[in-house]
Amino acid sequence: MTRIDGGSGDAQFVDVAGCRIRHRVLGANGDAVVMVHGFGGRLENWSGNQAALAAGGRAVAALDLPGHGESSVDVGSGSLDELAACVRGYLDATGLGRVHLVGHSMGAALCLALTDHDPARVRSLTLVAPAGVGQKINADFIRGYIGARTRREIAPLMNLLFAEPGSVTEEMLEQAVAYKGRAGVVESLTKIASSRYGGTPSGRQLRDVAGSVPTLVVWGSADSVIPPPAPGEFVRDGVRMHLLTGSGHMVQVEAAAEVNRLIGGFLAA
Repeated sequence: MTRIDGGSGDAQFVDVAGCRIRHRVLGANGDAVVMVHGFGGRLENWSGNQAALAAGGRAVAALDLPGHGESSVDVGSGSLDELAACVRGYLDATGLGRVHLVGHSMGAALCLALTDHDPARVRSLTLVAPAGVGQKINADFIRGYIGARTRREIAPLMNLLFAEPGSVTEEMLEQAVAYKGRAGVVESLTKIASSRYGGTPSGRQLRDVAGSVPTLVVWGSADSVIPPPAPGEFVRDGVRMHLLTGSGHMVQVEAAAEVNRLIGGFLAA
């Protein structure tokens, strides 16, 4: 049985090795689940999933990575290893032992790196549209998002994250514009985008870490940021793969109910 301080659902801040990390916890007892967003994202990216998973009797935490949301802007070198170390530090700061990790895009790559470094801390992996596993990332989106400043520049880039036109809400746009206006954010995103996300410091490929603990992979068939792999490419022991038709890169938002069903069933197995 794991307990995380908090559980009220209000966003709070915790110190992680001198870095101010914003997080939100729902639930307080049961298996611990930690949700890690992707490049340019924030903990609100899990708003349609966190409560549903917590309702299953779990303590579910979501955090803003360094350089994202309202956490400290400093990302150090921006490397995969440093960001994964921050997530590991978050587990220590919140008193967590073994956890279920749920990561989206870049966040999935961080979860894979953490698992490779410290597998004893990870009960399972859920990888949502994961980066770093061999699929080519839409570099125009990454460059465009780094350079975008105004609402007019940001809106079409955010629309690329979704298969359905009009999925980007006013709240999402307001958050993105405010975020891109923070001092130091562009520099932090540039450092992160310049890092390599294919391998781990131990020399393993990220894709080979999948399956070392029970692993669920969920991808949208219409993902234009990181297109899904060919059918059967992720078939291996310890890995379950689900391709959701008609969803884009933010599949956990567009198909929240189905993603929640898949993750909930996987965690309960």
